[in-house]
Amino acid sequence: MRLPTEFIQLPLLLDVQRLAGEVLSFSEDDWDSHPQGFEGNSAIALVSAHGLNNNDYSGPMQSTAALEACPYIQQVLGLLGSVLGRSRLMRLDPGTQVPPHCDIDYSWRHRVRIHVPIITHPDIIFSSIGNIDIHMQAGEAWVFDNWKQHAVYNNSDVQRIHLVVDTTGSANFWALVGRGRDPREGADSGLQDIAVTEYQPQQRPHLSFERFNALPVHSPDDIDNLLREFTSDLVAANDEEAERYRQFGVAATAFCKDWRSHWALYGDTSEGLPHYEALQRNLSKIGKTLIGKATLGSNAAPATRVLDRWLKVTTNVSAMRPQDMLETNSQKSVDTSLYDRPVFIVSAPRSGSTMLFELLQANMELWSLGDESHNDFESIKELQPAARNFDSNELNADDLSLDVGRALVGAFTRKLKNAKGKLWSEVPSSKQPSRLRFLEKTPKNALRIPFLKKLFPDALFIFLHRQAEPNIGSIMDAWQSGKFVTYPRLPGWSGSPWSLLLPTGWRDLDANNPAAIATWQWSSTNKKILTDLQQLAEADWCAVSYEDLIAQREESISRLCSFADIPFGPKMRALSQQQLPLSRYTLTAPETDKWRRHESAILRELPAVASTIELLAKLR
Repeated sequence: MRLPTEFIQLPLLLDVQRLAGEVLSFSEDDWDSHPQGFEGNSAIALVSAHGLNNNDYSGPMQSTAALEACPYIQQVLGLLGSVLGRSRLMRLDPGTQVPPHCDIDYSWRHRVRIHVPIITHPDIIFSSIGNIDIHMQAGEAWVFDNWKQHAVYNNSDVQRIHLVVDTTGSANFWALVGRGRDPREGADSGLQDIAVTEYQPQQRPHLSFERFNALPVHSPDDIDNLLREFTSDLVAANDEEAERYRQFGVAATAFCKDWRSHWALYGDTSEGLPHYEALQRNLSKIGKTLIGKATLGSNAAPATRVLDRWLKVTTNVSAMRPQDMLETNSQKSVDTSLYDRPVFIVSAPRSGSTMLFELLQANMELWSLGDESHNDFESIKELQPAARNFDSNELNADDLSLDVGRALVGAFTRKLKNAKGKLWSEVPSSKQPSRLRFLEKTPKNALRIPFLKKLFPDALFIFLHRQAEPNIGSIMDAWQSGKFVTYPRLPGWSGSPWSLLLPTGWRDLDANNPAAIATWQWSSTNKKILTDLQQLAEADWCAVSYEDLIAQREESISRLCSFADIPFGPKMRALSQQQLPLSRYTLTAPETDKWRRHESAILRELPAVASTIELLAKLR
């Protein structure tokens, strides 16, 4: 938030010893590295989206287990008298820094950041670049203008730890800020009505957390103010720049008018999203041409970078209302008329599904998301594992509601691409196909067949299965690589960060037995697939083994194309005849008997999954 001065010290003095005691009770495993990889920077989430271990600043905020373990920090938060956003403990190692930067996301236009130093040293300097350097002492509380370029330098030999709180504030909070001290006025200026706050053992404050911090679609008036503020911050150095900035202003005005027009028709419903996104892309492209390498006068940030960041958050998919808000009761159904017999590849993890997907994706008759749909599913609150007690990634027919279905289909439609990477939404409306074939491959979909079949009643499924030993070995390699982590802090799991999909029953696993975990993922997933597919009509699914796909590729691909009723033309035939490139998720090049690196561990587990091995053998 832009403030009248770079730093303001609040009239609060806190119990440093109590704060330090709570903070030092955390173990090293509780600290997570900086999401952008800044060396020596780590954090513990106290208030986060859904109370989970993340760095998101949008979504309903909840207290984490870490905050529940810190009663005095809760009391400190209560002193602020504000609805709380993302809040963390932030640590900075000796000899490291928070690099110079400014917070340019749209969300920070009306959100302020509070720092409470807990463990610090006089040689730790907070700098507003080019203006003022200060040292925040332990037990103080500060706000600062994070729109300006700023940095932190730890020139000491101690780990700096601050409590960092984000909030939009309240009338009482801003009155507290008004009684604060501007350090530029000197140390003698003092503070008004200093509140010395000690720990109250019996006090448990009621804390309020943000629930609505990301608008579905920003209003026309908000868009007008946003772009007026942006264009006025462009300072031209000469007449040529002034003319280009003027032209950008004309384009920005047209953008605002079109946004208002779309708003009148679509409001904040998902139906309007492709139209809003088209406007965003167009203004971004114009900005790169007309304002190029310009920097903003207020903070020297690259103008096009700020513009793109602001445009990106003027729509928020997860917060959108379903389009049925504008429809009559007779129209309340999920519209999947664009999708003609969508094809879903389902398999256990590490079975070769990416290779198969990339082969079939080359067919110009097929449209896809270009990648997997994890985020599309888990951006919908009702489908998030946290909303389901992290029991599994399973979704059944009963999990499909009208709102969920429309949100998911809308997410798919916005990302549809053909084999050349052309977005369906960017194809001129006169040339857009009214019906298209859709190909999707996401490992978690193996646990969602009933859900997908209800959403797309004419859906087809290709079941790709792989021999137990090499498949289990590949799953073990995936866990060991650390490149397939899906839930870094799975509640109730004491083993390595959880990787790959999450079938039912994971809580019963031995966290110290990688072979048992991998074997169970392979077996339970294949059994779930078979159980669900056998509830469908025989014409709705077919099976192919990884081994046949490798050894008899042309025959296998031809059979799959025939099943899905898609052309097996010259291009597909040529691809199926040549050496396949490594898929995007390949860890190491294929190698005969690679699984034998884990042979003894795998062989010990196979008797427990003999029934699954037998079931799959019958499919060949």
